[in-house]
Amino acid sequence: MHVVPKVARRSLPSLHDTPLWQTSRSFLLGHLAPATLSNKDTAACPTAGRNAGKGNDILSSRTYTSDFNHMTRREPPEPRGLPLVGTMFSLIMAGGGKKLHEYVDKRHRQLGPIYRESIGPVRAIFVNSPNEFRRIFRLEGTMPRHFLPESWLLYNEIRQQRRGLLFMDGEEWLYYRRILNKLMLMPNSVDLMCAPCQQVAESLTEKWRIESRDGATIRDMKNQLYQWSIEVMLAILMGSRWPDCKQQMASRYEHLALMLHQVFEQSVVLSMMPAKLAMQLRLPIWKKFVTTADTILDMVRVMVPELLQLGGDGLLSLMVNDGIRGNDAIKIIADFIIAAGDTSATSMQWALLLLSGRPELQDQLFDGIKDLSPEETMQHPLLKNILRETLRMYPVAPFLTRYLAADNLIGDYFVTKEDLLILSIWSSGHNAEHFPQPEEFQPERWIRIESGGYQGVNHPYGMLPFALGARSCIGRKLAETQIYLTLAELNKNFRIDCKNRDRIQMILNLVAVPSEPIILKLTKR
Repeated sequence: MHVVPKVARRSLPSLHDTPLWQTSRSFLLGHLAPATLSNKDTAACPTAGRNAGKGNDILSSRTYTSDFNHMTRREPPEPRGLPLVGTMFSLIMAGGGKKLHEYVDKRHRQLGPIYRESIGPVRAIFVNSPNEFRRIFRLEGTMPRHFLPESWLLYNEIRQQRRGLLFMDGEEWLYYRRILNKLMLMPNSVDLMCAPCQQVAESLTEKWRIESRDGATIRDMKNQLYQWSIEVMLAILMGSRWPDCKQQMASRYEHLALMLHQVFEQSVVLSMMPAKLAMQLRLPIWKKFVTTADTILDMVRVMVPELLQLGGDGLLSLMVNDGIRGNDAIKIIADFIIAAGDTSATSMQWALLLLSGRPELQDQLFDGIKDLSPEETMQHPLLKNILRETLRMYPVAPFLTRYLAADNLIGDYFVTKEDLLILSIWSSGHNAEHFPQPEEFQPERWIRIESGGYQGVNHPYGMLPFALGARSCIGRKLAETQIYLTLAELNKNFRIDCKNRDRIQMILNLVAVPSEPIILKLTKR
């Protein structure tokens, strides 16, 4: 029986292992206050030096001798916190878990690219450095350990559920990951995905053509994109059989999209408290969460055997041919369908919002792709750069988590294999040293130059929306394919505008979402 390592049973919100297939949660950090740094830390962080002498709420980094490779062992700087709650109250004052990304960015400006902080009972090391990102992924080992939401771990435990790839570790994870790598991440994997993604993109475009007649805005765009993303997953699973299956599945995946939205919101509320305590006290939010999760998993576990019976020539049949059958197929596919709901759908919202502010870019894209086939469209540089820039500004997972395979150095600091490392992806993507004018939506920055780099990017590894390494996003090619083709199809048919663009901010709600529903207006070309 697979056992999740004890160290992974703590919870932090909005921390994805892999952004496009995994569940994450928002969470409370702690006490943000004026800071004093040691001279060493001030020298390493010029911004932090301006705070020196204003208080004593920052513990200076500790340096002492260690036997670790006969080197000097140096601990990261950290802010002072309170017993048990750490620095929780400062995050509350800074806007709570919904503004965690901004809070962490401010901490990095105070303390430098690497610092440690206590978040309730959990201590973690935050990293904002493209070079150290790459080093961390090199040191994660062949079977990386990752961080899981406590509410879902507890749910799996009380329901005695065995779940899909996200919840696996060790040899079990490696076995299935190798099979799925071959099916989903190889160069020819796109051949499996292109036709189903194009079909669903055309279906959504036609639906929105009807809905946008007479100048009407798109109704409940967020939920419609949830449905779109789930339908893409089902279409890829079934291949050419999907048109025959769609009608009988439609009402169920539409209901599933609504339920997924509810369970994500409930998970956010649970992230604001110890989930185990909520379970023990049988709080209403815990009972709602369990009921919704039961409904979702029951729905998906009915759908998957039906898909298996219907056959088809898509991803599902390839998985079966490679030995993923029975309950193993059900648990893996169930989590794929669930995870499809909020990740690609959220990235599509951000891409449409950003494009709405650049009408000249829409016209440039239209001229470039209007006569291209779907296969050719996916290779268009501007389309690729629009998605890159969208994910830089609004990464679905503003944080990634990792543990090292063995004790080592990250930057100048000693990190043990039990230290939770949190990669501050949003903060890195908004760092002017990595990306000049980081608050500007500039797909042009990703144009290649003769040196092999990009014309407006200093550190391309400063944004890693799909992570790197052995546990990088299994759904990367799927996410890219569905977003490329759907953006292209919408752009070919409409001019895109957003009525409340200037009011939209980014908040964390499991993933990085718009602060209010986007009011999308489409005008036929």
